[in-house]
Order: sequence, then structure tokens, then C-alpha cells
Amino acid sequence: MDKNITVMVVEDILSARETVLNLLRALGFTHFLEAENGEEALGKIKEGVPGLIISDWNMPKMNGLNLLRAVRSRPETPYIPFIFLTSKSEVEDVALASDGGASAYLVKPVTIKALSEALNTVFDGGFEQDFELLKIEIQNLCAAKEQAKALDLLRRFELLYPSQMQRIRLAHVRVMMEFSDFPKAEEMLCEILAANPLFARGWETMAKIQCWQGKPDQALAAVDKAVSISPNNTEYYILRGSINLHREDLHAARNSFMTALNIDRKNDQIKQDIWNAYVDLDMVDEVQRDFGSYIFSSLTCDTLNNMAVAYRRKGELARAIEIYRAALSKEPDNPKILFNAAVAYVNRKQYGKAKSLLAHALGNDPDFEKAKALLKQISAHEHKHDEAEKSGDET
Repeated sequence: MDKNITVMVVEDILSARETVLNLLRALGFTHFLEAENGEEALGKIKEGVPGLIISDWNMPKMNGLNLLRAVRSRPETPYIPFIFLTSKSEVEDVALASDGGASAYLVKPVTIKALSEALNTVFDGGFEQDFELLKIEIQNLCAAKEQAKALDLLRRFELLYPSQMQRIRLAHVRVMMEFSDFPKAEEMLCEILAANPLFARGWETMAKIQCWQGKPDQALAAVDKAVSISPNNTEYYILRGSINLHREDLHAARNSFMTALNIDRKNDQIKQDIWNAYVDLDMVDEVQRDFGSYIFSSLTCDTLNNMAVAYRRKGELARAIEIYRAALSKEPDNPKILFNAAVAYVNRKQYGKAKSLLAHALGNDPDFEKAKALLKQISAHEHKHDEAEKSGDET
């Protein structure tokens, strides 16, 4: 264990933060960063990446769980060891920490013995960094259709880290799912869940397997297990809502989505996920009715674009154009949205507006071939129309 690393301690209560720092000093650490909440911690991480983060759970502005998720989602920080400190010890908090990728979990008041054991576990062989690098390699192999090599790599990795068997085997299951080998994936996942029935992420994966096999009732039962284990995980409520949309139980779907929103009202990604769950099933009217007033203003341009495309395909061009305008008010130079809006105007035979949008798109992306082709088609149509009018005048 390298004790020259910088340790970031994130805790809103000064006395509690000092206690952790003193324990770390007693264990031989000398370089520290301090933050009072997750928001401040992220700001400091941008200036310099620490070698370890120890964070409280409940804090103002941004709690520890959202900090963990932000750290794990950043390309420069996905494998930083992350230890949670909390006064809680409920099963759902442990499950949430595990789901988010926490390296260890300590219940306050922390003792030097407990902290030392957690540090030894976290830095034992550098698993987190190795696992993140392995997952990148697995993704590359899957993209190259090398299933056998990917599975063999995971088997060898498990021999190196037998204590992490559960997480490695879940990665194994996901490779099988990538190649649509759902029966074998389900068989292995059943073995994992038999060994650990409280593995919430495993139940979530089981729900997805059942969905893809066209078994929505079994999928719902599996995601309900995940929710019962980790009732504060918004991802599980979104998945449950999506499953209920497939089951055409719109009332149950809306309830699940509302629960996710109520758990974390400031999380815009939840709003995107809910909206896309409806739009993917061409249920644009339903999502407008159920959630338009709650989340429309928070939608990203990509989400608005997908929604407008759905309306355009349904032939509701006026509504599609209205949503394209909303998207362009956020990103006025987005070539993809400019092009799609132009297509809608072409369908309405409003060629002048379409040409203006295409010119704008090509001004931002001169190599946009589809925009060039559509502009050429419009010009050809207009030329043909002009020739027809001239021919009519002569006769």
C-alpha cells in the first residue's frame, strides 16, 4: 500500500472529518484533500485526482452516493478506490454502495482497526483499476465478435481475484447477453443469486434477461427483488417502469417512474431515461400527458430529437417541428437536429425552410453527406417544378 498517495476526505461535519484525518495520519498517510460535500469534492478532483476517496453518505448539495456515481462515470477517475462512511447500517445502503461501485463501506464511529482492514482490502492487488481495464478489453473483444476470447479472459481474471468472483461472473453473464446467449446467461446468473440472494445488481440483470426473452412477468418479479433489496436505487424503478410499459400497465409504469423522480428530483438523467422509455415504444402522447409538465424543460437535445423523430414517423409533422424548435433553442448549430427538422419541412412541402436549415447544417458540418443529398433533391424538385410551370405557360 502506497501511503504517499493523496487521500480525499469528504465530510460535512468538521469534527468527524478531523477524526478520519487523524486516523489516517496514525496509519502513516500524510497527503490530504478535504471537502464538505460532493459538489466541492468534484471541483477539487478536476484540479488533481486523488489516490483514494473516503466520503460520508449524507451531505448537503451532493450526497456521497451521487459523488460516487459521478466519480465512476468520469473517464479519468473510474477506478479511484472509494470508501463510504455512514452512521447507517441498513441493508439497502450497503446494496446501493455496492451497486454504485464502492470499494468498501464503514459504519461510524470508525475505529483505526476497521479503517486499516478496509484499506488493506481496497489496495489488495489493485482490483478496481485492473477490473476497469479488463472491461475495456472485454468491450473491444465483444465488438470484434470474439466471445470465446472474452469469456476466457474473464475466467483467467477470476483466478487472480477469487474474492471478487461475484462481480467477475456478472461480467461473464453480460458477455453472454451481448451475444444473445440468454439461456446460458440465465443459468450462470441463477448460480450467482443462489450463492447471494441479496445481490441486487444480479436481480436487475435477471430482469433484463427475462425482458429480452419476452417474459415480462418474470422480468417484473426479478426487478421487484432488486427493489426490495435496494429500495433507494432509481435505476431499478426506471427498469420496473419500462417493464410495465411493455406489459401495457401504464398506471404501474407511471408510479414507478414517479418514485424514481421523488428519490432524486435534481437528477436530470432520470428524466431523460423516463422520457426515452416511452419514446422507444412510440408512446410519445402518453409521456407528454404523464410527464410533460414535470420534465420536458430538462430534456437534452438528443432526447428531444428522438421524440420529434417519433412524431414525424407517425405523420404528426406540426408537433415534430415544434419539438425540433425546442431542441434547436438549446443547440442551434446541431447538424443532426437541423437535418431532421429539414426532413420534416420537406414532408410538409415547405422547401424554403428546409433549404435554410440544411444550409445551416452544412455551414457547421461541410461533410454532412445526407444534408448535401437532401439539398440536391430539393433543388432538383424545384427545377422540375419550374420547368413544368414554364411548359404550362407556353401551352
